[in-house]
Amino acid sequence: MRWSVILSGFVFIACKSTAIKAQTPPVSAPPRESTVREAPPRKNQTVASLTPSATKTECESVKPVKEVCAPCPVVAPPEKPEVCKAPLTPEVNPPEKPRVTLPLTRPILNSYENAAFIAHATTEYKRYGSAKSVKIHKKKKYGTTVVEQRSGRRRLYDHNIFLRALFDGRLTAEGYGNLREQFEGGLFFDIGSAVLFGEGADTVRDLYEDKKISPKLNIVASDINDPRSKKTMYIKTYRASGNELPFPVVEIPMLMDKPEHFVTPIEPYLKNKETGIIIRSANAGPDLYYDGKQVDRHLKAAINAFNERPVLYFFNKYILYKPANTNSFLILGEIDGEVGTNHKETPWEEIDWKTRTFAEAITLNSQYVRYLRKN
Repeated sequence: MRWSVILSGFVFIACKSTAIKAQTPPVSAPPRESTVREAPPRKNQTVASLTPSATKTECESVKPVKEVCAPCPVVAPPEKPEVCKAPLTPEVNPPEKPRVTLPLTRPILNSYENAAFIAHATTEYKRYGSAKSVKIHKKKKYGTTVVEQRSGRRRLYDHNIFLRALFDGRLTAEGYGNLREQFEGGLFFDIGSAVLFGEGADTVRDLYEDKKISPKLNIVASDINDPRSKKTMYIKTYRASGNELPFPVVEIPMLMDKPEHFVTPIEPYLKNKETGIIIRSANAGPDLYYDGKQVDRHLKAAINAFNERPVLYFFNKYILYKPANTNSFLILGEIDGEVGTNHKETPWEEIDWKTRTFAEAITLNSQYVRYLRKN
């Protein structure tokens, strides 16, 4: 009995202790300072508050912070991906390409032929084109002018013989085909035509009246206005006379050493960008009145002026040929220098032009051109 009373007392004390603990409120640990630092807000972004909601428990309040992006404006995607290697500049329409001037080493392809050509031009200048020689020639009149005109009907008729063969399909340039296909329907540009001498541009008339040539070409004559004397204002005098020649006459500068000096005078008469051009300067201007350096610049200017076109150039006694899209001339041959470029006598007046043959008139350079004989 005594032991049961004692045991009951222990049970009573244990139950009471448990009740006291149950009634005692829990002591929470002091809040720790948050180790999460607030990042500075970025543009178009907001940062969620770190303060726990009133309905959230302490454990829920320490969940990772989430960044919420603000709504971004809708932008159409670029057509092409942009590469930001360098600051971009506004795109503008490129200007029209100017005429390209090629850096040419020499006007004649073969260096030996080029040296011989320039040497001959220098000799012609010293004998007949320099100021000293011109002064001598002015003392002796030729025809109706005080300036020695080296012209006359049939003077350059060897050119007619060459062009007749060309338009007959007999001349073929090695590697470039038949010349008729390149120059038929083209333009003939005569430099220094002596429009006031004789009948007016006598050697141009020879071409214009040749029925085997004139239907194949658009023929243009030219002359200068030399301001040093009223007597040498040829174009002005020709315009004032009212006596028009049967072909166009244009004014050219005294020194033609730029591409525009060739293109501008004849531009109204050029049909397209592919038409062949035939130029002539024989006993007239550049071939006599230009020194060697000026001749070099003159020919280079002609190449740049008509780079895309085939060009034939009758320069003094030489026949030069520039194929289309090339940057130098080939010497196809020569006319008879004892006739066309004879400055002392007038043998052209004694020749029977009806019987003169191609071989008598022209010496071809077989390295570049062939004469096709018909069966």
